[in-house]
Amino acid sequence: MLESLNIRNFALIEDLVIDFKDRFNVLSGETGAGKSIIIGALGVILGEKASSNMVRTGSDVAVIEGLFNVFSNPGAREFVKQIGIESTADEVLIKRTINADGKSKAFINGSLTNITSLKDLGSLLVDIHGQHEHQSLLKISRHIYFLDTFAMLNNDIKEIEVFVNKLSDIEKKSSALDMDEREKLRRLELNDFTVKEIDAAGLKENEESDLAEEAKLLNNFEKIYSAVERAYESIQSSGALGLLQTASKELESISDIDQKTASLASAAQDITFSLEDLNEELRMYKQGIEFSPGRLEEVNARLAEIQGLKRKYGDTVQEILEYRERCFNENQSINSSENEKSELEAAIINIKQKLKELAFNLSNKRQKAAKDLEKKIMEELTFLGMKKTIFIVDIKFIRDDAGFIEVNGENIKLFENGIDYVEFLISPNPGEQARPLRKIASGGEISRVMLALKTVLTSGNECDTLIFDEVDAGIGGVTASAVGKKLKQVSMNNQILCITHLPHIAALADHHIMVRKTQSGGRTHTEIVPLSYDERLNELARMIGGEMVSQTTLNQAKEMIAGNAR
Repeated sequence: MLESLNIRNFALIEDLVIDFKDRFNVLSGETGAGKSIIIGALGVILGEKASSNMVRTGSDVAVIEGLFNVFSNPGAREFVKQIGIESTADEVLIKRTINADGKSKAFINGSLTNITSLKDLGSLLVDIHGQHEHQSLLKISRHIYFLDTFAMLNNDIKEIEVFVNKLSDIEKKSSALDMDEREKLRRLELNDFTVKEIDAAGLKENEESDLAEEAKLLNNFEKIYSAVERAYESIQSSGALGLLQTASKELESISDIDQKTASLASAAQDITFSLEDLNEELRMYKQGIEFSPGRLEEVNARLAEIQGLKRKYGDTVQEILEYRERCFNENQSINSSENEKSELEAAIINIKQKLKELAFNLSNKRQKAAKDLEKKIMEELTFLGMKKTIFIVDIKFIRDDAGFIEVNGENIKLFENGIDYVEFLISPNPGEQARPLRKIASGGEISRVMLALKTVLTSGNECDTLIFDEVDAGIGGVTASAVGKKLKQVSMNNQILCITHLPHIAALADHHIMVRKTQSGGRTHTEIVPLSYDERLNELARMIGGEMVSQTTLNQAKEMIAGNAR
């Protein structure tokens, strides 16, 4: 429900904070006091168009904030979560700013958002009936929702949605398997050639780096051999080994006289052993060096073969091998696709048959429920002073040449919620042909139709807050009392905000707010006053008798309140 509305610098409103209660809230006041401006401000935070002329004269920016309690509105809570906005409590704060140049910004829980998201959230929070745009009855797409809610068809719809999604998934898989026979043969031959070529190469991991190292050695054979030969001869011809051996023996001979020379003798011996090992390794390395021109050709040829495969199939041996696997697997898939294709086509036939059964069954339930809904709505409209009105739930099918469901020799469209296109038609006056509700009904008629609908729909209301701006247009007396009673009835399950000029309706309110226009400092201001019992009596007396409040009108007001309390 709407807990509070804060409006600053919007039209005639300078700074206004309105706290609303649950159940039946009434706003009353003289014509031009600003009641509809308040509803207009609410419409702006629900996503309606904002313009520069909404900004109060002399102000730079208008600000409207609405605080909503969404504890009993899981749809609104889930929507806020889906658009990535954090919410730690069961409240949602919507804010809209309008600059004097006409530019506006919207915020949900302090996060900047777009108007589309604002509208989508607003449609889950509030339904406005009157001269404003936020009327679900004017949205044809909502009519089928009202009918299905009345008939309690939610489970039937979910079952159809499941099979529609299944059909879509299987058709996508089947389509992916579709391939021209010529293209199929081309892919098979190309993949088979690739697999055979890579397999014939017998590639091994690290082979290329090992071959490159071997080629490097073979290409530099003479340089390597000469360097090793010179190193070996240098040790042999220098006599360094003999000199080190002599030095080691001399130091060892005096080690028992001077202990300090023992470590020197050991060091000389270690160097001697190291030089002997180096000399032997050089000799062995030199003997092991062989140069084979034939092997160099083999290595270069193998490297060229690997390079050729890399140019065609990947930058590394690993990538070449992975590409080979992809080609092999694709051929496996192509070869097995015929069987899979047949299985998918059989599944598509079965699902389509099931969908036909479900769709016709759901359509029959809707047709039956539509007659019942028409009867109940017209009963309610009669009670609300529209007894000559004809209300029709028009259900029809939409032609779709690509559709698989046939009615009277014509293919029709299947939606996620069945095959029915639902629209409410109305004939407010005898003799007139029933036409779309959105085209011919006035604001007051729309409000009363919605009131009738909400009375009939005892559960499943999507919006917690309903606003009626013109519900009393062109009515009075008995009809006004009837409208008030229906508003009271609907407010048992919904928060109602109603702007009215009729005391018969206002007297039924659980909470009464007066809107008035004042002047100060040469400017006009709109104020709101939550009324106490005595203040409410005076306001009802004014609504009954005009500006001159008398004891008679006060007594009438008192009787109205007392009568409604019984």
